[in-house]
Amino acid sequence: MALLHEEMQVQMTAGEIAAYLHAELRGGSAETAVRGFSTDTRTITPGNCFIALTGEKFNGNAYAKQAAEKGAALCVLTEEPQEDPGVPYVIAPDARRVYADLAKPYIHALKQKGLRVIGITGSSGKTTVKDMTAHVLAAKYRTYATSGNHNNHVGVPYTVLHMPADTEAAVIEMGMNHAGEIAFLSDIAEPDTAVITNIGTAHIGNLGSQENIFRAKTEMIGDMAARGESGTLIAPAEDSYLYGNRAALSEKVQVCYSTRSGVQGAELYAEDITETAESTRFTLHYAKDGSKAATELFMTGLHNVTDALLAVHTGLHLGMTLTECAEALRSFVPGAMRSERVQIGNVTVIRDYYNANPEAMTAALTAMQTIAGDAVKIAALGNMNELGEYAADRHRALGGQCRALTDAAFFCGENYRDFAAGYGSAETAFASQEQLIPALLDALKQYGDTPLCILVKGSRGLHMEHVCEAAEQALRGR
Repeated sequence: MALLHEEMQVQMTAGEIAAYLHAELRGGSAETAVRGFSTDTRTITPGNCFIALTGEKFNGNAYAKQAAEKGAALCVLTEEPQEDPGVPYVIAPDARRVYADLAKPYIHALKQKGLRVIGITGSSGKTTVKDMTAHVLAAKYRTYATSGNHNNHVGVPYTVLHMPADTEAAVIEMGMNHAGEIAFLSDIAEPDTAVITNIGTAHIGNLGSQENIFRAKTEMIGDMAARGESGTLIAPAEDSYLYGNRAALSEKVQVCYSTRSGVQGAELYAEDITETAESTRFTLHYAKDGSKAATELFMTGLHNVTDALLAVHTGLHLGMTLTECAEALRSFVPGAMRSERVQIGNVTVIRDYYNANPEAMTAALTAMQTIAGDAVKIAALGNMNELGEYAADRHRALGGQCRALTDAAFFCGENYRDFAAGYGSAETAFASQEQLIPALLDALKQYGDTPLCILVKGSRGLHMEHVCEAAEQALRGR
């Protein structure tokens, strides 16, 4: 089949939109045609409905007239405009709810026609699992998936409202920072299948404990049960929270576990796992029907096997055969900034700076051992954000891992002193990546023509791509 792309599918009238929002239409005809939605005047195309989002540092209401001048047919504002935009508009107090209220009837209508919706969340790996799942499903179904980082209260309704009407399977990623956010997103997307990658410590600073993270991530389960969905949870048996609470979870939905380490009671197994610097080979075993299929994933790291199992399990749940799933997996390529490798002479650079948390950092360092082989292992790591009171301890622990698993490590960010304390040296720990770069480049010069493997990783806000760009430029010039 095909992996579908975004389309401006939704066509409504200004009057219909006002009715959905329980708002009064002002300044124009209820019959005004609207096609597509935008929250950014830079992306407006003629006929769009402009939704004015607001935040601490921006106020979309101020751009209503500009939106109209660029072709917007309707503006949804949260306050009275300072000047008439020149097109119909409505006032809705909560712009976040506007997007949700418009997306819900669209996806609900598609579900009535047979659309299957897979909601994906987890502390780490959710984007990779989303991409893998969409790739596998696209081998048999017309599949549409979240693009970019559209996984929040704006991104999920954006994803829904740009979904082609002939979509058969929708794979929707859901991110969160606080309790209640997954429930809000699940209410919009109406998943019938939930995939939870793991319960880690990302955002633990906001949520306070892993137990609270578990409750927040499983809000999707409660939403499915509340809607009366005959829902299914697909999860890794290696995760102690998801497997340890299997009895309670099973009271609400059907729970299907997969395992790469032989956990009893799982439906889907990865056996005979063999890692090389280029790929990971393993055999899939589906206990439900006894079928087996060999496959190869062109990624390294056991955590990627866990992710692949979740994607395959979803395919099986939707009616694919194990052979179909295994074959699809062979052609999967990870997205940019996620375990992406660049070869420069005898140096391997691992670009993995889409995001970072303790579990993902450990997984990346572990995978580097296989990727590097006999090469010198160098890590350039940035801060892990949103860990709250756990930040110092987690950064010290990661510094200790680098002492054990790398030949050299460089650190930057707010917790650079904690990195250094765990690593046992403050010489390569800095407050910013601008300070880290010269030290890293000096070290690369000292290694001369020695084969190297360099891992660059950190939370997105640190822009570790600048470190990577500087290192790659230096390597190409040596």
